[in-house]
Amino acid sequence: MTTITKEQVARAVYDAIPRIACVLPHDVRAALEAAQAVEAAQPSGNAYSGEDARRLENACSAQDARLSLGAQSAGNVHLAEGAQPAENMQFAGNAHLAEGVQHAVGAQSSESSQPAEGGRPAEGSTRGAVVLGHLLENAEIAERDHVPICQDTGTVWVCLEVGPDVAVPGDVFACVDEAVARAYTEARLRKSVVRDALVDRANTGDNTPAFTDIHFVEEPGARVHVLLKGGGSDNASRVTMLTPGAGREGIIAEVMDCVAHKAANACPPLVIGIGVGGTFDKVAGMAKSALLREVGALAADPRVAEFERELLEKVNASGMGPGALGGKTLALAVHVNTAPCHIAALPLAINMGCSAMRRATVELNDTTPSAWPPVAAESGRRDDEAKGHMEDPQEENERADASGEGATAGAAPVKLALPLDKSELAKLKAGDACTLTGEMYMLRDAGHIRLLEELKAQGSLPYGLEGAAIFYAGPTPPAAGRPFGAVGPTTASRMDFAAPALYRAGVVATVGKGVRSKDVAAACQETGSVYFVATGGAAALLAQRVESGEVVAYDDLGTEALRRITVRDFPVFVGLDTRGGNVYDLQ
Repeated sequence: MTTITKEQVARAVYDAIPRIACVLPHDVRAALEAAQAVEAAQPSGNAYSGEDARRLENACSAQDARLSLGAQSAGNVHLAEGAQPAENMQFAGNAHLAEGVQHAVGAQSSESSQPAEGGRPAEGSTRGAVVLGHLLENAEIAERDHVPICQDTGTVWVCLEVGPDVAVPGDVFACVDEAVARAYTEARLRKSVVRDALVDRANTGDNTPAFTDIHFVEEPGARVHVLLKGGGSDNASRVTMLTPGAGREGIIAEVMDCVAHKAANACPPLVIGIGVGGTFDKVAGMAKSALLREVGALAADPRVAEFERELLEKVNASGMGPGALGGKTLALAVHVNTAPCHIAALPLAINMGCSAMRRATVELNDTTPSAWPPVAAESGRRDDEAKGHMEDPQEENERADASGEGATAGAAPVKLALPLDKSELAKLKAGDACTLTGEMYMLRDAGHIRLLEELKAQGSLPYGLEGAAIFYAGPTPPAAGRPFGAVGPTTASRMDFAAPALYRAGVVATVGKGVRSKDVAAACQETGSVYFVATGGAAALLAQRVESGEVVAYDDLGTEALRRITVRDFPVFVGLDTRGGNVYDLQ
């Protein structure tokens, strides 16, 4: 009988976190490459065809059955002494596309324009292709500079699977929180966990506790699944207790409703995990577990696999596309897990997985490490070692574009200087691509509560915010010689409670991701202000565009503090314009 120890589990978690935070899994990268080619096939339209579905499925199905994380030695994933995480990353095939993926992508190149070098969008491409270009370039930057793919390095979910030939102690997860705290501190990842959801929303300061599960399975051996789950994708998820009469069509209707209302907030293109069956408390876990599957790997039951294909085709036929800004590929895959249930029930859970899908599986064996030495689990080389790789964004910006009503396909982005001039904002239309250069502020959830209190108390905006733009974001610590290792937009709708009052008080623009409320759109029209959309999940790329940053107020809020930042050629789309135009209505 093999015995797995708490030290082995903790070490696997400790080693996995900085790797999956900074390196895009190979199956996700390949699927994004395939999606980029699908988007390029017919840049003038968003219709998702059967041929598009076959190409995407062929690309995804070429992947291996499981992620292989790191070098294995004595049953423990480890880094060579002194090595940077990305240098030892061995997501099976991460450095190249599998043969089937190359074929699927290459087959399209003969009938459409090739994606531009480095993952950047080709000239004349749609907004969806621009988003995919940002995501692929972002992955290159993150891996090269050892910085997070996304600033929201999430909560940590650890799932231990134990086979019949393995024994585990009752305290097998006892060291996991220590591993998480060390990894997040040493890798300079963002801490995003609060002490209590209701009575004490102070940040724990080390991203603990982790959330752990153990499952006893028929497969021999033991393995640890590690998933970093961001707030945007989890908040876009749902659990519904349908009745049996709802049947297959009821499930489809619920999935499509969730997609229509929430997908834009979850950083698409998505992987959608679905659980059907079980009980109220179990079905959500089934949906989350579905995200661990290789992207596009179909269910073993051919009936479920066919349902997955049907759902994927319907989701992509919505025309929402990458970033929900229009296109053919809202989702890379739909994975469905099913289980028995009560005769009176049809439990359904939908768990959105963002475009990064930061997860890995680590195989364990019975060798217990005698010590737990530190590793170079570091995100971003320190300032005295390297300054990172700063690129001139001009070349990419010249290729960025927007399409749809009121926006010119293939047009060069509108260059805007901060602080913004309302006469210039009046010329913008929803869907226009822009770049921002100058000084703006960074603030998110908890900071908005405080800012509204100050606005109410003194009757005017403090800290020089009148006439300014607010970027909804919470960055990671400095890395790679930059003010922040990663910084990207958070879901803007969470700030809808504050935005109308701030617009009316003098804020002229906000920057985030996802759909805004009608009240926010009305406030933009009323005040001649705008809402900009930045690519969600492109936090390493966007961090390159931030030249400086300083905390102005609310320092105790950590990543949610009010910051003043200076940006250069920061890429955005116009989400809401001054006349009521909405980019999410242009699909």
